[in-house]
Amino acid sequence: MVRLVGLLVVFFVGSFSTAHAQGFFDKLIERARLSAGQAYAKETAIPDTAKLGYDTYRGIRLRPDSVLWREGGGRFRVEFFPTGFLYQTPVKIYVITRSGTPDTAGTATALSASPEMFDFGKATPPAQVGFAGFKVTYPLNGDKHDEIISFLGASYFRPIGTGQAYGASARGLAIDTAQPRSEEFPEFREFWLVEPAPGDKTLTVFALLESPGASGAYAFTLTPGVRTTVDVDARLFMRHGVSMLGIAPLTSMFLSGKSGPWRDDFRPEVHDSDGLAMVTGEGERIWRPLTNPGSLQVSSFVDNNPRGFGLQQRERRFDRYQDSVAKYQVRPSLWVEPKGDWGEGEVRLVEIPTPSEYHDNIVAFWVSRWPVAKGQALEYRFRLSALSDEVALASDARVVATRQASIEGNARARRLVVEFEGDTLAKLAEERLVESNVEVSGGKLLRTETDQPPGSANRRLFIDVELEGRRAIDIRAYLTAGGERLSETFAGQVRP
Repeated sequence: MVRLVGLLVVFFVGSFSTAHAQGFFDKLIERARLSAGQAYAKETAIPDTAKLGYDTYRGIRLRPDSVLWREGGGRFRVEFFPTGFLYQTPVKIYVITRSGTPDTAGTATALSASPEMFDFGKATPPAQVGFAGFKVTYPLNGDKHDEIISFLGASYFRPIGTGQAYGASARGLAIDTAQPRSEEFPEFREFWLVEPAPGDKTLTVFALLESPGASGAYAFTLTPGVRTTVDVDARLFMRHGVSMLGIAPLTSMFLSGKSGPWRDDFRPEVHDSDGLAMVTGEGERIWRPLTNPGSLQVSSFVDNNPRGFGLQQRERRFDRYQDSVAKYQVRPSLWVEPKGDWGEGEVRLVEIPTPSEYHDNIVAFWVSRWPVAKGQALEYRFRLSALSDEVALASDARVVATRQASIEGNARARRLVVEFEGDTLAKLAEERLVESNVEVSGGKLLRTETDQPPGSANRRLFIDVELEGRRAIDIRAYLTAGGERLSETFAGQVRP
């Protein structure tokens, strides 16, 4: 059953072209601007679907005849998630017809959800159901249609590329994350799916975002592949000032890894991402290994017009995880590349203690230096990539392991061992001396030393530091040879 949309019905003769898409987006931007001038209204949940527990909800399947674009020869198909479990607030989903007769081309129509669209297995279907979100499928790994992205819950969306499995997530917006006041979780309230032509290799999705602090119009251009990319155009309008507005937020999980903490587990490492990577506006490449801290930790990396940042999964060997179900070795790295100048600000990393791999405890996003005021209009464009070829992002040697140990005879001292790998080291003449460049703040540097593991071109950098009081020690380090830089910058901490 389909009904026409009210405010954003569009009508074009012929086909839905790029110009038509921009015209539609302009209307959506204006709607977001007008909405920001009105009081925030919370969407009504469907309480009956709360009875659908975790196991039941995971077992619900969309019936094949309810798959969008299952016929017509296109590469993209869309499957819907029903309201239920944690996702009781419905979203509105519209389809924009790309081609057809003058009476149908470019018209947006709303889809209506019903319990009959879903197979609830042995569970009793609720009397009423809505759409909680959707996922897009595409012949990514052959002829079979595989998931390439899902939009489900608040403003979360998760892209994956060829051979990858869902891991880290992106969000439309973060507001007051890790701040004294309660965090807001903006929600995508409405989606518009542009019908693709049979040969199209990209899919366009528009979305309207709402929260107490902001309203926003979003355009997503999805291109699946070995690196699935999502080009994002976000236009934000502030309902009120906020103390922290996080742009291009990424969310992940780090329970344990090479840097700890030790766990009584047969799996050596458990994480969706193992580090925060950055390329600054001046071109410096920085790596910060993730941790599962004993208390909330917030780190800031000040920059001007960043070239890129993301949460990466660098460890790709199965033997480092030993988990054939979770398949952590194929979780994607998410990489944000800003378009245009984002100005002065910082990449902020939030690390939250967690006892379980089922809780996302890592968040990273961009924060402008300038405060955000009521009535302000903001514009951000960026490309988000889901990739597994992290090596291609860095020409210099990169950090592949970080380990810590105590130092005998000094209870205040810690030894940090940072291992670098890369072509700049593999091609280095054996007689050339590798030198370390180490800076510390918040503590005392005791000693540095480099070595080469037997049978490997890698280099290890040993850094001994001494804690002073309860302060954490910040460490920055990289390798050189004859004044020539060989590696990215390691940026880590040693905490009491």
